[in-house]
Amino acid sequence: MTDVAGPVEDGSPGASRRALRAACIGNTVEWYDFAVFGSLAIVITPVFFPAEDSTSVLLAAFAVYATAFLMRPVGAVLFGRIGDLRGRRVVFSAVLLLMTGATVAVGLLPGYARIGVLASVLVVVLRALQGLAAGGEAGLASVFITEHAAPGRRGATAAWQIATQGLGLALGFGLAAVLIEVLPTADHPGWWRLAFVLALPLGIVGFLLRRSTLESPHFVALARRGATSSSPVTSLWREHRDGIVAGFALAGTGALALNTMFVFVPNHVVATTGRSLSTALMTGSFGLVTAAGAALALGRLSDRTGRRPVVLTCLAALAVMAVPMAWLAARGGLLALLAVQVLAGIAIGGALSVAMVAEMFPTEVRVTGLAVASGLSSALLGGTAPLVNQSVVAATGFELFPGVYVACAAVAALLVLRTWPETAFAPLRTATVGRASPVAGEAPPS
Repeated sequence: MTDVAGPVEDGSPGASRRALRAACIGNTVEWYDFAVFGSLAIVITPVFFPAEDSTSVLLAAFAVYATAFLMRPVGAVLFGRIGDLRGRRVVFSAVLLLMTGATVAVGLLPGYARIGVLASVLVVVLRALQGLAAGGEAGLASVFITEHAAPGRRGATAAWQIATQGLGLALGFGLAAVLIEVLPTADHPGWWRLAFVLALPLGIVGFLLRRSTLESPHFVALARRGATSSSPVTSLWREHRDGIVAGFALAGTGALALNTMFVFVPNHVVATTGRSLSTALMTGSFGLVTAAGAALALGRLSDRTGRRPVVLTCLAALAVMAVPMAWLAARGGLLALLAVQVLAGIAIGGALSVAMVAEMFPTEVRVTGLAVASGLSSALLGGTAPLVNQSVVAATGFELFPGVYVACAAVAALLVLRTWPETAFAPLRTATVGRASPVAGEAPPS
């Protein structure tokens, strides 16, 4: 029988709330860490990479940014396997410590002017470690929150994962914007390092909260029966291929849209028009807060109407609005950029249904399945989005390409998910006992 390390869920509403709070606060901290580099990419990159013009700087910045996403599938498989075999709780603290340590190290790393090419190599390595941690976090946080949800509230509860991700990103963007205004570059050339070093106290708080969190009741029930999968990675594609494809399509579209509208667009606008970086970051923060609110509201709605109506409507909105939003961002002013990011935030918040993806997999492989689907899609679509967009726009001058790219991904996701069954009203399932695995008071499907 699989051992269950540490305290386990006692089934009370208070215990579930404590677990949710610990997961969400840690998730916010983790995504703050991840956001800081993306929000300050155009400022940080010249410190570690020599470049002659703004286009070269931006390409180098987005290449380093993509490195973290390319490592996310590795983190997804590594931490997902441990989470499915040994428990969700056991790796929760580890991924947060890894992310925090890598983020603080970037803030302390000497630049190219002092240590030469070693600075370039080390910043890529540290960014890769951030990606490794983020790959594990995505699956662990999503599954941990979903498995602690009360019956009939999985959509509303799991939406906190996306909401706290958006708030963490908004916090990183907002702090970067404030530092730009408060500490002018000419007087404080290393001002950006403060945003990275501040990850340390935030990470310590998150770590202490996660240390006291409780194990998922679904995993506990599975472990006590000795029914955890001995090979979740190898069995995943063979037995749950449809879930991987559907999860990839859904998470990939959200990741592509998020990184296009909130990472590429602000940096590109600043580099090509000379607009204030702090202003662009503040509009992005507002859009991300909107996305957080939309995720919570639409997650609750999906518990009532089902996942499919909410998710498919938001994907359709992205398919229709992406090109007009790209046009507005390229040609409009501050209000246009704000409108683009608010609209994008609402659509992304609804499309990224954590509950829907978690419900695609049984308990035995839920962490690995969700982590691999989101990790692969984030690596191939999300993390490379700024680099691909910048390369195509720079080579062709086609300013609408980012919108076309997002629209095509949304249409593809709609096609993949058009036949996916509704999962909102059935309990989470365990493969070894069939379609459903009632836990902690969940009723079997009617």
